[in-house]
Amino acid sequence: MAIRTGQEYLAGIRDDREVWLDGERVDDVTTHPKLARMAQTVAAIYDLQHDPDLRDQMTFTSPTSGEPVSLSYMVPHSQEDLARRKHALEIIAGSVNGMLGRTPDYVNICVVAARQMAHLYGRNDSRFGDNMVAYHEYVRENDLCLTHTFGHPQVNRSVAISELPDPYIAVGIVDTTDEGVIVRGAKLLATLAPFSDEIFAPVYRPLREDAPEDEPYCIGFSIPVNTPGLKFICRQAYDDGKSLYDYPLSGRYDEMDCLAIFDDVLIPWDRVFSFRDVALSNEAVQKVTLWRQYAQQVAVKNVAKLELILGMVRRITEGIGISRFDQVREKISEIIDILATNNAFLRAAEADAEPVDGGLGEGIWLASEPLIAMRHWYPDAYQRVTQIIQQLCAGGLMLTPSEADVKGPLSADIEKFYQGADLAAKDRIQLFRLAWDLIGTEFGSRQTLYERYFNGDIVQLRQRRFASYNYSRAEAALASFFDKLQADD
Repeated sequence: MAIRTGQEYLAGIRDDREVWLDGERVDDVTTHPKLARMAQTVAAIYDLQHDPDLRDQMTFTSPTSGEPVSLSYMVPHSQEDLARRKHALEIIAGSVNGMLGRTPDYVNICVVAARQMAHLYGRNDSRFGDNMVAYHEYVRENDLCLTHTFGHPQVNRSVAISELPDPYIAVGIVDTTDEGVIVRGAKLLATLAPFSDEIFAPVYRPLREDAPEDEPYCIGFSIPVNTPGLKFICRQAYDDGKSLYDYPLSGRYDEMDCLAIFDDVLIPWDRVFSFRDVALSNEAVQKVTLWRQYAQQVAVKNVAKLELILGMVRRITEGIGISRFDQVREKISEIIDILATNNAFLRAAEADAEPVDGGLGEGIWLASEPLIAMRHWYPDAYQRVTQIIQQLCAGGLMLTPSEADVKGPLSADIEKFYQGADLAAKDRIQLFRLAWDLIGTEFGSRQTLYERYFNGDIVQLRQRRFASYNYSRAEAALASFFDKLQADD
């Protein structure tokens, strides 16, 4: 199969997957009133690949089938490859205004990064490395949509997972058979799970090498989301099927977050990437740096979101007549600077791309230093953007009527009292509804939380940075300074 159409994608996710929402099992995620519009959003992304004007910009020729496949599956070997992939990412991010963190290209790129390090997975048992290579080819040739999971249920984060009150709170190995590995437990955070074909679950948390009781939790794998025994519990939906005038973002871009529960699920051996090899898995956590590929998608998503925000904020300030004030212009310039800084980080990471694992892996990936800095900077930067939106919109965010009001019996009053300096009331209200959905609704709060934590706890990331940073150049600079000072004394 080559690239799928939106209709082919929707047909693929109409199966017996076990998805639970609001206490009920969902019969069909493509027609459920709180999920259907998001399913259509993903379908529209797949259709982009079939647009005659975009197809060549979003695909490359498969090295095995000769068919066109998504550029998100390409193993990059040069800066030109990275630039080509970035352009495809820009098309997708632009189509959803950066509001989806888990467009299909995101986990696709994670699989690419893992495939580039297949030699590490297969170092002690070649079949696991071979499995990773084969899986990358499988999802590429079938144009699948993936979710992924890394974390464990937050029962007691102060103890090791093997010390939790139930040994199968976190996903652990129950048994093995000739067919595969049987696992039980739960994983989070499976964003996009109801709309995905497969779940990708590599080992991505360090385990204790001197604790045999941690070994059963050393299992990395992938399986279809409709595998028997696998079920997903959705958080509350943010799309209630209401007017897109009132909820322009949450009505289309609720990608949904889920807890994945494995109830004695069989993982076939050809879908296993890591098995009971704690030392090797811990090394993989450090060396299979998926973020050195997927950060390109993240940075591109940031650009699309910030450009929408910049356009929205500028139009709002013009519309209510405050754009001439210096303090307003200064705040809008902050957003411009954040956008430019994000682009600079990405450009540096692409320009300094280097061979994977010193040339032992396949291809190249983006330079780590700019990406680490971006990862640590952007959560605070995005928080600042939301503060600026609050400051510039002020009480207008709380006084915004609905589409029903605009069309109702008080429409004349609304037209009079909700007009802007150069905006009709309907247009001014629509802008403020957009701003509120971005930062004030449950969807907006989730957006802010996502930007802060999806890459991990910033405090822990910065502490890890402090502990692992190579200080040699800084130490040499200080020593050189004192040597010169002593020589001049």
